[in-house]
Amino acid sequence: MRLRDAVRADARELAYLINLAGEGLPEYLWGLMAEGGEPPLEVGMQRAARQEGGFSYRHARVCIDRGRLVGMILAYRLPDVGDPEELKECPAVVEPLLRLEARVPGSWYINAIATLPAARRKGIGRLLMAQAEASAIAAGCDEISLIVASENNVARAFYRRLGYREVASLPVVPWPGGPHGGDWLLMARCLEGG
Repeated sequence: MRLRDAVRADARELAYLINLAGEGLPEYLWGLMAEGGEPPLEVGMQRAARQEGGFSYRHARVCIDRGRLVGMILAYRLPDVGDPEELKECPAVVEPLLRLEARVPGSWYINAIATLPAARRKGIGRLLMAQAEASAIAAGCDEISLIVASENNVARAFYRRLGYREVASLPVVPWPGGPHGGDWLLMARCLEGG
Protein backbone atom coordinates (compact mmCIF):
# COMPACT_ATOMS: atom_id res chain seq x y z
CA MET A 1 0.00 0.00 0.00
CA ARG A 2 1.15 3.49 -0.74
CA LEU A 3 -0.26 7.00 -0.38
CA ARG A 4 -0.10 9.69 -3.01
CA ASP A 5 -1.68 13.05 -3.74
CA ALA A 6 -4.94 12.72 -5.62
CA VAL A 7 -4.97 13.83 -9.26
CA ARG A 8 -7.83 15.10 -11.40
CA ALA A 9 -8.19 11.64 -12.99
CA ASP A 10 -9.21 10.31 -9.54
CA ALA A 11 -12.36 12.45 -9.53
CA ARG A 12 -14.83 9.58 -10.08
CA GLU A 13 -13.35 7.47 -7.25
CA LEU A 14 -13.16 10.53 -4.99
CA ALA A 15 -16.84 11.32 -5.57
CA TYR A 16 -17.81 7.74 -4.81
CA LEU A 17 -15.69 7.64 -1.64
CA ILE A 18 -16.78 11.02 -0.30
CA ASN A 19 -20.39 9.96 -0.74
CA LEU A 20 -19.57 6.76 1.16
CA ALA A 21 -17.94 8.81 3.93
CA GLY A 22 -20.86 11.24 4.00
CA GLU A 23 -23.39 8.40 4.13
CA GLY A 24 -25.38 9.73 1.18
CA LEU A 25 -25.45 13.42 2.15
CA PRO A 26 -23.07 14.44 -0.68
CA GLU A 27 -25.19 12.61 -3.26
CA TYR A 28 -28.31 14.34 -1.93
CA LEU A 29 -26.61 17.76 -2.23
CA TRP A 30 -25.28 16.96 -5.70
CA GLY A 31 -28.83 16.02 -6.70
CA LEU A 32 -29.94 19.53 -5.70
CA MET A 33 -27.22 20.97 -7.96
CA ALA A 34 -27.88 18.66 -10.93
CA GLU A 35 -29.36 20.14 -14.07
CA GLY A 36 -31.24 18.49 -16.92
CA GLY A 37 -31.36 14.99 -15.48
CA GLU A 38 -27.64 14.89 -14.77
CA PRO A 39 -26.81 12.04 -12.34
CA PRO A 40 -25.77 13.30 -8.88
CA LEU A 41 -22.53 11.29 -8.98
CA GLU A 42 -21.59 13.10 -12.20
CA VAL A 43 -22.01 16.43 -10.37
CA GLY A 44 -19.81 15.07 -7.58
CA MET A 45 -17.18 14.00 -10.07
CA GLN A 46 -17.14 17.48 -11.64
CA ARG A 47 -16.79 19.07 -8.21
CA ALA A 48 -13.93 16.73 -7.28
CA ALA A 49 -12.14 17.66 -10.53
CA ARG A 50 -12.18 21.38 -9.68
CA GLN A 51 -9.08 23.29 -8.66
CA GLU A 52 -10.93 25.32 -6.02
CA GLY A 53 -13.31 24.57 -3.15
CA GLY A 54 -13.10 22.27 -0.16
CA PHE A 55 -14.15 19.25 -2.20
CA SER A 56 -11.34 19.32 -4.73
CA TYR A 57 -8.85 16.62 -5.64
CA ARG A 58 -6.16 19.10 -4.55
CA HIS A 59 -7.11 18.49 -0.89
CA ALA A 60 -7.17 14.69 -1.14
CA ARG A 61 -4.65 11.96 -0.52
CA VAL A 62 -5.41 8.49 -1.77
CA CYS A 63 -4.31 4.99 -0.81
CA ILE A 64 -3.33 2.67 -3.64
CA ASP A 65 -3.19 -1.09 -3.14
CA ARG A 66 -2.15 -3.36 -6.04
CA GLY A 67 -2.78 -0.57 -8.52
CA ARG A 68 -6.28 0.19 -7.25
CA LEU A 69 -7.48 3.26 -5.36
CA VAL A 70 -8.91 1.81 -2.13
CA GLY A 71 -9.21 4.79 0.20
CA MET A 72 -9.01 8.54 0.48
CA ILE A 73 -8.85 11.38 2.94
CA LEU A 74 -9.96 14.91 2.16
CA ALA A 75 -8.44 17.44 4.56
CA TYR A 76 -7.40 21.09 4.65
CA ARG A 77 -6.91 24.04 6.97
CA LEU A 78 -10.12 25.81 7.94
CA PRO A 79 -10.16 29.61 7.67
CA ASP A 80 -9.22 31.55 10.79
CA VAL A 81 -12.56 33.36 10.60
CA GLY A 82 -15.83 31.89 9.34
CA ASP A 83 -17.92 33.49 6.59
CA PRO A 84 -21.43 34.34 7.89
CA GLU A 85 -22.69 34.65 4.29
CA GLU A 86 -21.94 30.97 3.78
CA LEU A 87 -24.68 30.09 6.30
CA LYS A 88 -27.26 32.20 4.47
CA GLU A 89 -26.60 30.43 1.17
CA CYS A 90 -26.36 26.81 2.32
CA PRO A 91 -29.05 24.12 2.39
CA ALA A 92 -30.51 23.52 5.88
CA VAL A 93 -28.88 20.05 6.10
CA VAL A 94 -25.42 21.65 5.83
CA GLU A 95 -25.94 24.47 8.33
CA PRO A 96 -25.10 22.47 11.50
CA LEU A 97 -21.91 21.20 9.85
CA LEU A 98 -20.78 24.74 8.99
CA ARG A 99 -21.65 25.94 12.50
CA LEU A 100 -19.53 23.18 14.00
CA GLU A 101 -16.63 23.88 11.64
CA ALA A 102 -16.75 27.52 12.83
CA ARG A 103 -15.98 26.28 16.38
CA VAL A 104 -12.47 25.18 15.32
CA PRO A 105 -11.11 28.00 13.14
CA GLY A 106 -7.61 27.45 11.79
CA SER A 107 -7.67 23.73 12.56
CA TRP A 108 -6.71 21.05 10.06
CA TYR A 109 -10.14 19.74 9.11
CA ILE A 110 -10.74 16.18 7.97
CA ASN A 111 -13.74 16.71 5.70
CA ALA A 112 -14.00 13.03 4.76
CA ILE A 113 -12.19 9.73 5.08
CA ALA A 114 -13.34 6.52 3.41
CA THR A 115 -12.12 3.09 2.45
CA LEU A 116 -13.74 0.74 -0.03
CA PRO A 117 -15.75 -1.89 1.90
CA ALA A 118 -13.59 -4.75 0.57
CA ALA A 119 -10.42 -2.98 1.80
CA ARG A 120 -11.51 -2.32 5.38
CA ARG A 121 -9.72 -3.59 8.49
CA LYS A 122 -6.34 -3.49 6.77
CA GLY A 123 -4.96 -0.36 8.47
CA ILE A 124 -5.82 2.04 5.64
CA GLY A 125 -7.82 4.35 7.92
CA ARG A 126 -4.95 4.62 10.40
CA LEU A 127 -2.50 5.25 7.55
CA LEU A 128 -4.69 8.04 6.14
CA MET A 129 -5.25 9.61 9.57
CA ALA A 130 -1.50 9.60 10.24
CA GLN A 131 -1.00 11.33 6.88
CA ALA A 132 -3.56 13.99 7.84
CA GLU A 133 -1.78 14.58 11.13
CA ALA A 134 1.59 14.99 9.38
CA SER A 135 0.02 17.42 6.90
CA ALA A 136 -1.56 19.39 9.76
CA ILE A 137 1.76 19.75 11.56
CA ALA A 138 3.52 20.72 8.32
CA ALA A 139 0.85 23.42 7.79
CA GLY A 140 1.51 24.80 11.29
CA CYS A 141 -1.84 23.75 12.77
CA ASP A 142 -1.99 22.95 16.46
CA GLU A 143 -5.37 21.19 16.23
CA ILE A 144 -6.98 18.64 13.94
CA SER A 145 -10.76 18.27 13.70
CA LEU A 146 -13.56 16.29 12.09
CA ILE A 147 -17.33 15.81 12.29
CA VAL A 148 -19.06 12.45 12.70
CA ALA A 149 -22.65 11.34 13.23
CA SER A 150 -23.33 10.44 16.88
CA GLU A 151 -25.03 7.23 15.68
CA ASN A 152 -21.92 6.12 13.75
CA ASN A 153 -20.49 4.18 16.69
CA VAL A 154 -17.75 2.43 14.71
CA ALA A 155 -16.26 5.70 13.43
CA ARG A 156 -16.62 7.43 16.81
CA ALA A 157 -14.76 4.59 18.54
CA PHE A 158 -12.01 4.71 15.88
CA TYR A 159 -11.51 8.45 16.38
CA ARG A 160 -11.52 8.10 20.18
CA ARG A 161 -8.79 5.45 19.94
CA LEU A 162 -6.74 7.99 17.98
CA GLY A 163 -7.12 10.55 20.79
CA TYR A 164 -9.97 12.70 19.47
CA ARG A 165 -12.40 14.18 21.98
CA GLU A 166 -15.91 15.47 21.50
CA VAL A 167 -15.96 19.27 21.47
CA ALA A 168 -19.51 20.22 20.46
CA SER A 169 -22.65 18.82 18.87
CA LEU A 170 -25.68 19.98 16.89
CA PRO A 171 -28.74 18.01 15.75
CA VAL A 172 -28.63 16.31 12.36
CA VAL A 173 -31.09 17.90 9.94
CA PRO A 174 -32.64 14.88 8.18
CA TRP A 175 -32.34 14.45 4.40
CA PRO A 176 -34.08 11.93 2.14
CA GLY A 177 -32.37 8.57 2.55
CA GLY A 178 -30.18 9.76 5.41
CA PRO A 179 -29.30 6.88 7.75
CA HIS A 180 -28.85 8.94 10.90
CA GLY A 181 -30.80 11.06 13.30
CA GLY A 182 -29.11 12.14 16.48
CA ASP A 183 -26.38 14.73 16.41
CA TRP A 184 -23.36 15.75 14.42
CA LEU A 185 -20.34 15.57 16.76
CA LEU A 186 -17.36 17.84 16.33
CA MET A 187 -14.27 15.95 17.48
CA ALA A 188 -10.78 17.41 17.77
CA ARG A 189 -7.30 16.60 18.96
CA CYS A 190 -4.42 18.87 19.90
CA LEU A 191 -1.21 18.34 17.95
CA GLU A 192 2.36 18.62 19.12
CA GLY A 193 4.70 20.55 16.91
CA GLY A 194 1.91 22.65 15.36
